[in-house]
Amino acid sequence: MRLEVGIIALVEEVLETPAERRAQFEWLRNKPSREDFGSFYDALMQLYHEFNGDWEGTTAKSDGYLTPDAYFPEPYHFIFEFDELQHFTQFRETTFRYYPNDVPLSYKKEKYLKFCQQYHAAALAKGPDRFRRHTADFPYMNGRAAQRAFFDTFRDWLPTKHGLNPTLRLAEFEVTPILKGELTGDAAKNYMTQLLNERL
Repeated sequence: MRLEVGIIALVEEVLETPAERRAQFEWLRNKPSREDFGSFYDALMQLYHEFNGDWEGTTAKSDGYLTPDAYFPEPYHFIFEFDELQHFTQFRETTFRYYPNDVPLSYKKEKYLKFCQQYHAAALAKGPDRFRRHTADFPYMNGRAAQRAFFDTFRDWLPTKHGLNPTLRLAEFEVTPILKGELTGDAAKNYMTQLLNERL
């Protein structure tokens, strides 16, 4: 079972609200557009160029949605993302240099930066070769990691532009006692409640 499944189920229990697991939004897609990003678009494209994005490859690939890990509807109205090890690369660390000051976040950017600095080598090494393959938009070794980091900015920057609350993120390292089975039942629920109360 994917780690996120159990974590999402626990968040559902704490919030007493079922999540939508395959939610799609017209503005959360796999190609950047000024229409969707508005005032954030120029900063996004600066990041894209730092990542040596290939515009021809980006525009030629099929249009698609970026499906979040979960979406919690009213009264919460936010996207939920569970960030496992592979998200904490040097590419993700780079993205934070481009975050506009007026992007509302429900997590501490400084904490995520420390995770990237601590785990970046392990993050790139995790998983099968497909995690390190070229992509159409970032056609080089570890292009998939660059793409993942780039799309994480979409999930952070876009929701509040389009009427949602800030994306709620939890990092794998924040729920280690739950993932290791050291906390179960009410203890796990109480631990998660504390984490969510810090963000909501």
